[in-house]
Amino acid sequence: MTFVAQPYERFVDDLLTSLTGGVIREEHLFRGADDSYSLGAADAVDFSIRVFGQRDQAFALFDAQNDYSFDGANAAIRWKKKARLPDEHSYFYVNYYRREVTPTLTDRNPGSVVTLLSQAIAREWAVLHKQMEEIYRSAFVELATGSALDHVVALLGLERRDAKFASGEVVFKRTAPATGDITIPAGTLVSTEQAINFSTTDRRTLRKGQLSVSVPVRAETAGVEGKVDALAIDVLNRPIFGIDSVSNSAATVFASEKETDEELRRRMQATLERAGGATVEAIRYKLIEDVAEVNEGNVQITENAQSPGVVELRFGLQSDSPDLVRRIEDAIFASRPAGVRITHNLPTGRLSAGGAGISRAQAQVDFALSKRSPAQPLSPDVLAEMPNGMMPLRIEAFLRLAQPNLSATQKETIEDGARQAILSYVSALPMGEAVVYNRLVANVMAVEGIRDADLLLGAEHQGRFEGWRGNLGTDNRKVLIDTQHIFVGLMDEIVELTLAIAVEAKAGTTPAATALQAAVAADSPTSHAVTDAIATELVTLSGALKRQALQDSIRAVLARQDVPLQLSGPNALTMSCRYVESGRLLKNTEEVPLAENEVLQLQGLSLKLAGVLDV
Repeated sequence: MTFVAQPYERFVDDLLTSLTGGVIREEHLFRGADDSYSLGAADAVDFSIRVFGQRDQAFALFDAQNDYSFDGANAAIRWKKKARLPDEHSYFYVNYYRREVTPTLTDRNPGSVVTLLSQAIAREWAVLHKQMEEIYRSAFVELATGSALDHVVALLGLERRDAKFASGEVVFKRTAPATGDITIPAGTLVSTEQAINFSTTDRRTLRKGQLSVSVPVRAETAGVEGKVDALAIDVLNRPIFGIDSVSNSAATVFASEKETDEELRRRMQATLERAGGATVEAIRYKLIEDVAEVNEGNVQITENAQSPGVVELRFGLQSDSPDLVRRIEDAIFASRPAGVRITHNLPTGRLSAGGAGISRAQAQVDFALSKRSPAQPLSPDVLAEMPNGMMPLRIEAFLRLAQPNLSATQKETIEDGARQAILSYVSALPMGEAVVYNRLVANVMAVEGIRDADLLLGAEHQGRFEGWRGNLGTDNRKVLIDTQHIFVGLMDEIVELTLAIAVEAKAGTTPAATALQAAVAADSPTSHAVTDAIATELVTLSGALKRQALQDSIRAVLARQDVPLQLSGPNALTMSCRYVESGRLLKNTEEVPLAENEVLQLQGLSLKLAGVLDV
């Protein structure tokens, strides 16, 4: 709801009605046209009723003929079917006289003392109300004008450009007629070979069949630097699919007028979109501007409708070199809003594209085996199979983070830091020097954000790997390792699951209450079958546990059991969980999202008859 000024005439009517014994500004919250709105007094005079409020974010006086009717029997206002209704969740107000009230003042005719006094006071109120509306509007970039807009944009460090900023026109061209409309957004950056930047001040569209379109531009920096010769502007900073070239046919000149409100408003909105990282376009712009290999034609960005807060990036690049992937991930990290997870189709630093690296599942098996039968340091047989003078290692690490409530990108950054710490330590070892386990652990722990670490050191021998938690001698060899033989992951975190299942007798059956109670007892075959079905679902789970899928599995189990039971309605399963590490709670949730290192455990299960209370 917005603030809108009340006109002078309304204030006059309010004052006269109040002074002559009427009720004014009785407030009602608009909840919809189907509701009735009872007045505070049952003896309201129907022809004296005036209803006013806000419609389409502007003041409105509603019409008794078309918009509302008065229900005298219930003393209530009712809105008509084809009425022009108040704005949703706004307040409307009612003025009226009462039959049983005898006022002291009665003369509200034009020219009377009461009317003249009311008009004088109403004028001051109307002026004040208008000033309040201007103050309200001046706080919003879409509504503020003039100096008020200057103050709003100053919050972002922007100022209105004046004659100190050179301006001109550039022509966006393509060699063949466009097969569809191509939009040139306001704020599009173009520049000279000397990196003198200009931005478009208005939105233009290259229509289907056209070859070029002219767009006004203004220099990004003040001074003579922005005054350039014809054809000097020839670089499009962010490629636009379908545009082949850009140039200025005439030299830029210093502006004779200040930047208009609309131009300044568009520039601020573009700055907010890109600097705040609040939209998918901000991420796209950052990638295109920071990574030369990325352009409009080889990147696609979409928001995952099924998982709010997850954005998917797909690249069509000829190369997926580690350096390119790293630069792309750095650009993503710099533009990603807090709490938003971004996935992409490029191989990350953790695993190779072909999956030749160590998988999390394999690392978990290695850690499990190492606890059962700790391996010995590398034997002479293993060393004998290694290249002469070299000792290629394999290292696996599981981390526990100091702060559990981190985004996926922040976790990956910490994992990358640990991986780099391992690689740096091993690479710096002189030939023949032993690998000191505690020093390697200390290097990993020095990475900011890590609270605990567990490492396995070893080498592959005949397709097998046995990890060792201790120092490794090198037999005077040079220790080597590559990223494909380093695994870094997060320690498992427990997510406790609590389920409540409501069942009832199958339709068309009338079993005895004792039989139903026996069927849902904790040690009954039915309870065991339901528990087994849930356990199977948790073991085979990938990604998030969805309530509907689990409920369908339970429904199928009940159908196979020789008991007259069925789920009680479409929402018979209530699912809640607690993330032990972070303390996060989800109550009566539709799904339990799980990260790669989160393990779901059934903490509580209740199978109860619908409508039966525990005593």
